[in-house]
Amino acid sequence: MGKKLYSDEELLTRLQKFASELGRPPSQSEMDDSGPHAATTYGDRFGSWNKSLKAAGLQTGTNEPDGRPPTPEEDLLADLKSVAETVRGAPSERIYRHHGKYSVKTHCNRFGGWNSALRAAKLEPNVEINLSGQTLIIALQDFAEELGRPPTMAEMDQRGPYTGGPYKRAFGNWNRALLKAGLEVHQTWDVDKSELISELKRLAEDLGHVPRSDEMQEQGKWSAMVYQKRFGSWNNALQAAGFEPNERWRIPREELLAELRAVADELGHPPTTTEMNEHGTFTIDPYERVFGRWRTALQAADPDYLETYRRSDTEAIPFGSNWPQIREEIIARDNESCLRCGMDRKIHRERFGRDLPVHHRIPRRRFYNDPDQSVDDADVPNNLLTLCIPCHRRLERLPVQPIVE
Repeated sequence: MGKKLYSDEELLTRLQKFASELGRPPSQSEMDDSGPHAATTYGDRFGSWNKSLKAAGLQTGTNEPDGRPPTPEEDLLADLKSVAETVRGAPSERIYRHHGKYSVKTHCNRFGGWNSALRAAKLEPNVEINLSGQTLIIALQDFAEELGRPPTMAEMDQRGPYTGGPYKRAFGNWNRALLKAGLEVHQTWDVDKSELISELKRLAEDLGHVPRSDEMQEQGKWSAMVYQKRFGSWNNALQAAGFEPNERWRIPREELLAELRAVADELGHPPTTTEMNEHGTFTIDPYERVFGRWRTALQAADPDYLETYRRSDTEAIPFGSNWPQIREEIIARDNESCLRCGMDRKIHRERFGRDLPVHHRIPRRRFYNDPDQSVDDADVPNNLLTLCIPCHRRLERLPVQPIVE
């Protein structure tokens, strides 16, 4: 064993300082994203995250290791029933992760498993509890073939045939499941730091910006966890590579909501967590820190979100009946360039892989929700502006929209 880089006292002092900046004990995910060291560094040194908090004199919770008081069972069950009503059926773990207020882990810890939580809420269990190892392995191999590489557990949770839970129950952890399926495991902890930095710089050059941890997870040679393990945190790894940290910690609530509305307007529907990570200025992490769950953030950005979700005709508010032609006319009117920064259509397509957005000064949802108007009324020329994607997002944050002459 080599000499410890930081003493126990130094680690605890840094944890206390980070908690002081937050005004409360941090969660493990908060520590991984923006803390001075990864949560696993503390778990390895002190035995667990909760033991680390206790050693630092910080409060721990019984539901989640993030210092919160336990959530009443009636609140957990009420939210589970609410999600079931929204999606019109007992939710799977994956669906609840997108729409629920609490974590799946909290439900499983409190009720002894996901199916037990569903039963406690008087819902019919819809998750197979006794999946055979062979069934799981075949599904994992098929999903890996579809991706062209071994999936991460996050990918399995989001898009796979099953969530990672059955794999952990059957094989102990995700890496063992990958090995059992004959797939390569990328969690190599002893990679030389110079190789990690070189890969980080390569990905930054390919992307054209400082990579986020989820982008490294998806496109890099090694997982983000390897960087957190070797450098202490993702931000430390970025700094070692000569980059500025790309995770702001205290992003104002209204700035988060404005960006969420801008991405929703750009896509034409409320974004999924994957779409937000792909298209948004911020990942979903700050939203979950501020709002708790993704569904809560969506509701805060659009109070009609749940009603919109329930409507069978929509992932979202429709465009006007003659929108494609009107859109082309507006772009031609604005000389096929962004009215704010002047970026032309060709450069925009090369840079972002998409056409210039046409922005509605007064959002379509206001016309759609007005019984005396329709979305066609939103498409009048003086309500429309041609913008590039960055200017579109900036404009969405302005309380007063510019007037079209």
